[in-house]
Amino acid sequence: MAKTLVGALALAALPSALAFRNTSPFFLFSTAQLNIPNPDQSIAQASHITTDVLNVLKGCPTRSYVLIEQLGVSSADYVDDRLAPRLSQYMSGKDNAVKTTFAVPEVVGEIDQKAIKKYLEAECGHKGGYNVFEAASSESKMDRRNDLQKADDLFEKLLVKEARSEDYTVIYSTTPPSERASKSLLAEEHPPYEMENTYGNYDQMELKRDLSSHVRRANSTNSAGLFERYQYFTPGLFMAFSAIVPLFLILLVGIRALTSLEVSYFAFSKEMGPNAQKKQ
Repeated sequence: MAKTLVGALALAALPSALAFRNTSPFFLFSTAQLNIPNPDQSIAQASHITTDVLNVLKGCPTRSYVLIEQLGVSSADYVDDRLAPRLSQYMSGKDNAVKTTFAVPEVVGEIDQKAIKKYLEAECGHKGGYNVFEAASSESKMDRRNDLQKADDLFEKLLVKEARSEDYTVIYSTTPPSERASKSLLAEEHPPYEMENTYGNYDQMELKRDLSSHVRRANSTNSAGLFERYQYFTPGLFMAFSAIVPLFLILLVGIRALTSLEVSYFAFSKEMGPNAQKKQ
């Protein structure tokens, strides 16, 4: 199993990787053919990685072992191969002696290197300890680049010193950077956006509401006359007058019709003749 270091840490180049601030990568490569479970996982618990490593080391597959712990790094620090060229060379499979590579970009927690060291001492006769690199503690991005390159040089010297007869296994664990360093690096990579001034050096004027019209209206109200300040002929009065006029005309026509009736006095007299007796 061989993969480039950039390919193994491709998740770190994505914007979503910013959410994993308390994680760090893990690397393992060996000259032996190791059967590693879930070799392509991108995020895992440190306890699970420790258990998998102990299971892989059963039977002592190689003669020598190199245990390294790098403090204060994230997967984004290893995306560029130039920051760790020696580690990248081994993880990319360019060394013909390396048969197995294993990388997890985001490990939650810290790998128990002491438990791995204790197991190797008891079962495989490992006499060396595990080496701690404290180089990548700077908050500046440029300083971290220099520190990572120095740590990579120390890693190469240590591997040449402890690895014997090209029969070795390297267990390279890391710890995440501090909260302060993470915020500093994030602010350096994403500085606050400053809006460009398209008007050059002209003075900027604040936009305010024009209240002068309200002042003029108030002054004119106080100095106006009675008929200018109040409205007497309202729409309600206009509608009332409009309804009263036709009603008044109807009433006038009715009164004139009643007064124009002409009835003779004989119509109200009692009939006394033969016709009246017939009607009775």
